[in-house]
Amino acid sequence: MNGVLSKIGSVVTAVLVAGTFLYTVNASAQAFVEADIGAIKNRNSIGATTLPKLVNHNQLYVQFTGAGGVYLATQHVALMADPFFSNPRLGDLILLNDLQPDEAVIEQWLPPTENVAGVIVGHGHYDHLMDVPVILPRLPAAAKVFASKTSNHMLAASIPEARRVDLNSSMASATQRGEWVQVNSSLRILPIESEHSPHFAGIVVANAVLAEDSSSLLGDALDWQSGTTLSYVIDFLASGDAKDGSVEKNEVENVSVKYRVFFQSSSSGYPIGAPPKWLSDDGVPIDLAILCMANFDSVDNYPGGILNQLKPKNILLTHWESFWEPYIPNNATALPGLDIAKFIAQVKLSVPESTSLYLPQRGGAITLKK
Repeated sequence: MNGVLSKIGSVVTAVLVAGTFLYTVNASAQAFVEADIGAIKNRNSIGATTLPKLVNHNQLYVQFTGAGGVYLATQHVALMADPFFSNPRLGDLILLNDLQPDEAVIEQWLPPTENVAGVIVGHGHYDHLMDVPVILPRLPAAAKVFASKTSNHMLAASIPEARRVDLNSSMASATQRGEWVQVNSSLRILPIESEHSPHFAGIVVANAVLAEDSSSLLGDALDWQSGTTLSYVIDFLASGDAKDGSVEKNEVENVSVKYRVFFQSSSSGYPIGAPPKWLSDDGVPIDLAILCMANFDSVDNYPGGILNQLKPKNILLTHWESFWEPYIPNNATALPGLDIAKFIAQVKLSVPESTSLYLPQRGGAITLKK
């Protein structure tokens, strides 16, 4: 009983500290959000069920799906990152009730699935991983989940081993060079060891690294452990550059990169989580950097450090909204206490004026063109 009370106390403290100003959202932050709604609402894909309605030749479509999640698609291939739609209520989180994916909400708002080649996961907390076991069966049979060893362990009871890829041995880190992981002939990813910013007082809640498969589905919010946090470089490749045999052997070289994307769904102190230096040897620019805003001011040199290295042409900001509210596209409010104005000011100090900056509402999308 004492263990249960201690566990409840931990999550209550975490939620209450993070939500001190739950009903007094920073006015300037919300003004930024509302301004961007007006600029981007006509580009939302809500209701679209097929890729031809979203993307034309030589375009990259990027939709902010909520929390740390995005959906990226060209005409030939799509990728989901940290997909999360269920948004359990704050009371369920505080009381440590068992969490359940909301299949009706997922079914209603899941973007087009026909070309989705895989799902990448930044870390194992419930708002990044919980919906994946419900989403994967809705994707093509060849689609797999690419995640850390800990996330793989937590998914073991719900997703077959053949559809799970452990990225720990492939990630770039302080001790590993890292290597490309081929998703299919049109898509490859480079996983990078990163970190999760502290929730409060320098503490990351539920940050264990697991060594064994879970024998059953997970329950409350604290059952979902972060494990190794990953950021990613994602390359969308020119069609036909990689043949199926070379994909299986991870031997794709000298490919033509159509779009290069950096994805980071947890704030991290620079240079942790940044691409390895060897990546820049091929001269391919970063077309889009997708950055997390939650808890950005609890780590050092973020976002300035990563932006100074990446020099991206475009920036899209995620994980800014209260993800315990009902999942309603175009109707999210900013996280309590998140100073969006301060974050954007730091971004603008780190990039040229020509850099495009996007703060989409939940469900909002952008289209990049070449």
